[in-house]
Amino acid sequence: MAKILIVDDDVETTALFESLIRNNGHSPVAVNTSLTALETIKSESPDLVLLDIMMPDVNGIELCKMIKANQHIRHIPVMMVSALSDMGTKRDASNAGAEDFLTKPVLPQDFAKKLKSRFG
Repeated sequence: MAKILIVDDDVETTALFESLIRNNGHSPVAVNTSLTALETIKSESPDLVLLDIMMPDVNGIELCKMIKANQHIRHIPVMMVSALSDMGTKRDASNAGAEDFLTKPVLPQDFAKKLKSRFG
């Protein structure tokens, strides 16, 4: 069972991902601000971070860069999740160090496939 951290400012989106993660046999942890995400990553050591791009304090691209710049947590994979699906946004996410990208709205079966391919 993988521990998956959800970082999204929208509480409804967070609740949806928590349910999808549980339904796929994994353990969700959620935070609703970028400012608490780094400390939560350090304390929880998740197996994956689901990271929204459009956040009010520090956006997801910048937060991904901060994760990948920290030698203690840079090994943790980041999957960006966003309604922004243009090639520029996907390139920025990849350049920031994100390993994967999901476009909102996320279809449950697509998310399940991503989890299965990553965690079996």
